Amino acid sequence: MDNEQEWSLTGFLDELKRIHETMPDRRFVFILGAGASIESNVKGAASLAREWMEIIFRRSNNEDEYDDWLQNNPLQIDGWDANNLAAHYPQIFSFCFNGDHESGYAELEKAIDQGSPSFGYAVLAWVLAQDRHNMVVTTNFDNLVADSMYIYGGKTPLVIGHESLASYLKPMSRRPMIAKIHRDLFTDPINDEDGVGELKSDWIEALRNIFRFYTPVFIGYGGNDGSLMNFLKSLKANDISGRPFWCYYERGEKPNGDIAELMNEHKGVLIQTPGFDQLMFKIGTAFGYERHGQRRLVQEHTEQMLNTLDAKIEEVYKDSPEEVKSMLRDNNSGEVRDWLDWEFEASEQASNTDKIAVYEEALKHLPNSMELHTNLGHTYSDIGDWDMAEKHYLEAVELDRDSHITKGNLAFIKLTKGQIDESKRLFEEILEQDPSSPNAHSGYSSALTKEGDLDRAEEYILKALELSEGTGTGTYYNNYAHFLIISQRYDEAEVMIHKAFSFKSESYFHHETFAELLLNTGRIKQAEEEIKTALRINPDSPESKRLSKCIEEAKLKLI
Repeated sequence: MDNEQEWSLTGFLDELKRIHETMPDRRFVFILGAGASIESNVKGAASLAREWMEIIFRRSNNEDEYDDWLQNNPLQIDGWDANNLAAHYPQIFSFCFNGDHESGYAELEKAIDQGSPSFGYAVLAWVLAQDRHNMVVTTNFDNLVADSMYIYGGKTPLVIGHESLASYLKPMSRRPMIAKIHRDLFTDPINDEDGVGELKSDWIEALRNIFRFYTPVFIGYGGNDGSLMNFLKSLKANDISGRPFWCYYERGEKPNGDIAELMNEHKGVLIQTPGFDQLMFKIGTAFGYERHGQRRLVQEHTEQMLNTLDAKIEEVYKDSPEEVKSMLRDNNSGEVRDWLDWEFEASEQASNTDKIAVYEEALKHLPNSMELHTNLGHTYSDIGDWDMAEKHYLEAVELDRDSHITKGNLAFIKLTKGQIDESKRLFEEILEQDPSSPNAHSGYSSALTKEGDLDRAEEYILKALELSEGTGTGTYYNNYAHFLIISQRYDEAEVMIHKAFSFKSESYFHHETFAELLLNTGRIKQAEEEIKTALRINPDSPESKRLSKCIEEAKLKLI
C-alpha cells in the first residue's frame, strides 16, 4: 500500500493544532534547511552554487557560452542536472575552493552576514520559548535561530555547533536547543562533498534519541546532502514519534524520490506551503502565537535591558572617583541629553534645593521622563515636601502605569501622609500583579503596622526579607528593625539594623532607625552621633530633625 500522502496546508495546520491541544506529551522538532533562510536575505544553496559555477567558468579557457558550458557537465559530476545546481552544491564548493577552503568559508561568511532574522524567525523564537516545541535541527551554518531567540524570544538557547558536543542534545530539555549538524560557521563548517555525504557518528545516536520523542517538521530542506538524508533513510518505521511532515515550497518542484520514499516508509505527509515567513506565522498561530503579545514582550524586554544598563551606569557613577564621573558626564557627542545626563548633574549638587532646580530644568526638556519625575519626587520626599513628592510620583505613574516601582513610590508617600486605606489599595494592586515584590510586601507591612495589626505586619516584612535575598540591599533589614522598635523588641532590632549596615546600600534611613533604637534604649550619646551622621547625608530630613529634637530633650532630662 502506498502510504505517502499529500495534505492541504489547512489540513496540516489543523493537525498541528489538534496534536498541540490534545496530546501534551507530543513535541515537534523543526528540521530547517537552506530554504528557511532565503527570506532573511541569506543566499540559498541554488544561488551560491550558481555564483560558484560562474567563478569556475571565468577561470576556464572555454570559449563556449556559459549556458552551453553548464549543460555539458563541466565538473564531471554523476547525475549532473544543470537546472538543479543545489543538488550538486557540495561538489561545486569543493571544486571551486579546492586548495583554499578558507576563501570558501569567507564566501559563506559574507553570504550569511548579509542576512538578519525575518518575521518567520521571530515567530519561531516565540514557539521555541514556550518550552514544549523547543528543538531545531538544521543543516544551516547561519545563526538566524539563535539571533531570533536573543532578540524576540527572550531566552538563551543551547546551540550545539559541533558533533563533539552532540551528547548535550537532550530530549525534553527545559531550554531551547539548536543542533547544527553541519557545524557552525565558526567551527570549521562541513560544506564539501565528503563531509556533507556522511553524518558524523556522534550525531547519529543523539538524533535517534530526539526522533523517539519529537515529531519532525521539515521546512526549507531539500534532502540534497547525503548526511542527514541517509540518516533519515536508516530509521525504522517506529523510530519516529508520530508521522513526519515535509513542507515544500509551492513555487518549487515536488520533493525528489528519496523524500517520497521516506514519507512512504514512515506514513509521512507532504505539504505544499508558502514561504518561510507566512508558513511559520500560520504554524505559530496554531500554537497560540499573537503578534501584539510578542511585540509587547519584546518592548518590555528591550526597556528592561536599557533600564538595567542605565542602572549599572548609575551604580558605577556613584562608586567612582571624580575622573571616571567626569568621563561619564561628558556629552560632547552632540547627542541630546538623556535623563541620566541630568541625573548625573543633579547628583553633583551640594543641596537638595540645587538638586530640585536641576530636575525642574531637566523636565522642561524631558517632560515625559518617568525617571526624572521619580527622582524629583524622591528629592521632595527627602525634604519633607510630601505634596510635591506626591505630585511627581503621580506623574511617574501616569507615564508608566505598568511599573510597580512608580506605583510603590506613590503608595509610600500616601502612607506617609496618613492615607492608609489608599496606600494599602495600591500595595494590594502591586501584590496582585507581582506577588514576588519585596517592596510591596514591605510597604504593606508598614501600612498594617500603622493600623496596629502587628502580627500580619510581621508576616509581610518577613516575606519581604525572604524575597529580597541575594538582591544586595539592606533596606528590608532596616524596615524590619524599625518594625521591631515599634514592637519594643529592641535586641532583635539591633541585630537587624547591623545587618542593614553590612550592605553597600547604606542610607540616612538606616542611621535614623539606629538612632531611634539607641534613644529608646537609653544610649543617648550614641544616638546623638548616629543622628549627626544621618543629617550629614541629608540635612533636610524631617525624621532626622524630629529625632534630633527628641535626643536634645532626652539630654535635658539627664541634667
